[in-house]
Order: sequence, then C-alpha cells, then structure tokens
Amino acid sequence: MEYQSNTAEDFSQAIIENVFLLKDGSLVAGCYVTSGTIHKGDKLFYVDGVGRQCFPLTVADVAVPQKGSVEQISAGDELSRHVALKIAERLAGRIHPGHVLQNEPEEILYPEAPGWAAVADCFGKKYPNQKNPAHFGCYASFKPGEPGPLDGISVYNGGDYFHFVTYGLSELYEKQNGNPERSGYGFELTLKLKKEGLENPALEVRHMCSLLQMIAGITVNNGHQFLPGQFLAMGQNRGLDAAGKSGLMGFITKEDEIGTVNSPFGKVQLIQLVGIKGDEIEQIKNKETTPEELGNRLKDGMTDYKR
Repeated sequence: MEYQSNTAEDFSQAIIENVFLLKDGSLVAGCYVTSGTIHKGDKLFYVDGVGRQCFPLTVADVAVPQKGSVEQISAGDELSRHVALKIAERLAGRIHPGHVLQNEPEEILYPEAPGWAAVADCFGKKYPNQKNPAHFGCYASFKPGEPGPLDGISVYNGGDYFHFVTYGLSELYEKQNGNPERSGYGFELTLKLKKEGLENPALEVRHMCSLLQMIAGITVNNGHQFLPGQFLAMGQNRGLDAAGKSGLMGFITKEDEIGTVNSPFGKVQLIQLVGIKGDEIEQIKNKETTPEELGNRLKDGMTDYKR
C-alpha cells in the first residue's frame, strides 16, 4: 500500500492520548503534538506504530485549551502542545489512544497478526458483545517518543471490573523463537481492575496500562518468565493507583480463568496479576504465607484499590 503526502512542510506528528465519540458519529482525538504543525483541513495518516495499520483521514477542526477552535497548532506553541482534533470520517472503533497521527504514511509490515488474533478470539468468546474493546497502543506509557515494550493493551468491560490483556510478550505476527511449543516468552499478562471506588476510571485505566508496560519491561529487559504462584513487589512507598493512595504495593500471579491460548506460533499462558497490600508482601517474604495461599483468599482475582 502506498500513499503520498499532500504537504510540503516538515514532518508533523501527534500522539493520540484519548478518543471521544460525538453524538453525530464523528470522533475527537485528544493529542499531544510532538513535532511540526497540525492544520485544520489537513489530510493526515493514522499509524499504529507497529506496522499493522496506516490509513488517511481528515482533520475537520482543531481546538486547544483556553482558546477553543484554531486554524493550526504547533509543537513549539507556548499556549499548549495538547490539542483536540475532530476527525471528519466515521472511524469509531478504528482509532485508539497510543497510536499516532502524522503527515507522512508508513509501510504496512503485518497485514495479518495470527498470534494477536488467537488471543483476541479467546477474549471475544468471553465478551461476545465487545468486538471493539478499548485499546491502548505502543505509546501507552504516555511518555512521548518512548514506546513501551508492548505492541498494545486491550481493555474489556467485565461489568464490575475492567479486564486488561497485553499484546507483545508472545509472537503476534510470525514465528521467531525456534520453539514450536511456546509463542514468544510463552505468556501475556492480564489484570482485572475493580470499578467500585475508582474516582476517575479513565485515568486509572490509562495508569494501569503504564504499569503493565513497566512490568512487561521486566521480561523484555531481563528475560523474567512470569508464571502462576509468583509475587512482584513494585518497590515503592505509595499505592499502585494513579494518586498513590491505595494500600496495594505489588502483585501475585495466577492463571487467568481464560487459561492458555493455542496460538499458531505455540502456547500462550494468560498470567493474571492480582494487586496485594504491603503487609501481604512482607508476609510472603517472611514465609508466613505463599502467593498460592493468598490467591485462594482473593478468589475473585480482582485488583481492588479499596481493599
């Protein structure tokens, strides 16, 4: 697939931070402008950062904080590099936070992702009415210009909880590791965040995506294999929630109820993280309990900031 940019200006790019669906069916993307200038009426390209998607769209309107609608916004503007871009086309379910808008196309490297599809199909069976779950792309750490180790994180609505699943610790596009029995590192991470007590659910979902990126980095950088029955102390003196007020300081691991995915590239065990309190971490370290025993007491497997 080939595209030709219709602008002669320098490279412009904005990272999508959030997406809102308007009543008329159009979308507004809250973005962080990292380079160049975005104009009203521009033809930009939506790029997912991992070589799966690239398609054109139109900027119908540009708005910035304290000023409202403007004709353009630049990365160097003193007012703000944060901008709301209204998209002219009806693209609900196709635009996600963490991906980018830019004035140059990128090559589609992976028109198919069999490993990704295998994991998504298992979650689709559990949540059959959610064909387009919330999704956060490779910039889910929300540090502009610093993509995390994961290719993406999907978040399903479980009613009382948000169900997260990572993509990137298993082989998503092609076989690479030489082990036909295991896909990539052999697992993806999941987590159930209890909704009750969340003061700002949208913020907490994004914050949890950042934590999952950080935890995935432990595997990518150090080769650590997450298995059921382990514990992870995050090494901080504040809670895991965005405000740091909760008593949760780390996680134990168990197998997600969805179990193990049979991917075309090998098996992928879904390892669920369950938030635990600081005193529970000390109990495990002092061998007063085990992650398995603690997991049996936390039967619902939810990460509950109000526990």
